[in-house]
Amino acid sequence: MDNYIDKMSASVDEAVEKINAMRAEDSLVFPIFTDLHTKDIDDEYMDRLIPALKLITEKLDYKAVINLGDNFGMLGRDIHISNEELKARFERVFTAVYDAVKHPVINVNGNHDAPGTDFFNPDFWNEITKGKYGNTMAVYGDEGCYYYIDYREANTRLVILSLPYDSDIEADMPTPLWGFGKKQLNWLKETALNTDKDVIILSHVPFWYKYFGDTESTLGVWTGSEAKESYISALCGWIEDLDEAVSIIEEYDKRPDTRLVACLSGHMHTDSFWTPYEAKGERKNPLPCHQVVTTATCFTENVELETGISIDVAVWTPSKGELNMVRIGDGEDRKVL
Repeated sequence: MDNYIDKMSASVDEAVEKINAMRAEDSLVFPIFTDLHTKDIDDEYMDRLIPALKLITEKLDYKAVINLGDNFGMLGRDIHISNEELKARFERVFTAVYDAVKHPVINVNGNHDAPGTDFFNPDFWNEITKGKYGNTMAVYGDEGCYYYIDYREANTRLVILSLPYDSDIEADMPTPLWGFGKKQLNWLKETALNTDKDVIILSHVPFWYKYFGDTESTLGVWTGSEAKESYISALCGWIEDLDEAVSIIEEYDKRPDTRLVACLSGHMHTDSFWTPYEAKGERKNPLPCHQVVTTATCFTENVELETGISIDVAVWTPSKGELNMVRIGDGEDRKVL
């Protein structure tokens, strides 16, 4: 662990020097982690994440830590536990992160979290996260799994979306609902994007995502009370109401008094960067803004790398129109705008 701390400390010092050189008075700075796929607070991934976050947040001037989702990996499938125990595990992990950073932690709902492949409704996620972990500035939609946060000093709004949204837990083959849903889309149009502020969107699943793999095989799933089966294709999914969501975002982007900065996501477990409307093979970024995907923060196969951990720090400077992703740990910096 001492060697790990030494390596992380050197990476943090280098990143902080870069960030301080590029930031301005109106800069917003957010350390980002994603896709932990942990089991509980005593998991080896937490042994890497918590010391890294302490090092970063002790040395960096920032607004909040962003958690882009998928905190627990396959818990409902390979470990059948009650909803009460799952809730307790979430709270242990989120509390440990919050205690480590002493600043707000913005938790984005992923498909391995509450509404998603473990088949819990939004109320489950809301009970764990809504109004907690320092999010006193959050303005929530009808459910707490989607909300926005304004930073008036930078005239910028973070819009936090939930995808998948809700689940069909009662079905013979339960499936997450791979869409934003009418309530959330109405909130996005009428409330979240009804603003003259610059907007950064946070969504665990990138807007270009669509599953192209096996459509016939099934996996065991856990509903919180019983074991069932579901199709892999349904679990991996696609965004059913993507066109409607994109139309709402494009309408905002066309206004002369607004600026759509970027969409930040996880889910794919590898870094990627997409320019507006860029196509790559079978996939295309449908948004009029950049999409930036951050690799999974901790993975066992990464331990042979320099640090075995990857944390992005987003630096948004409205006065310069610049968005940079500075990497702490393994990986590379990325200039977005």
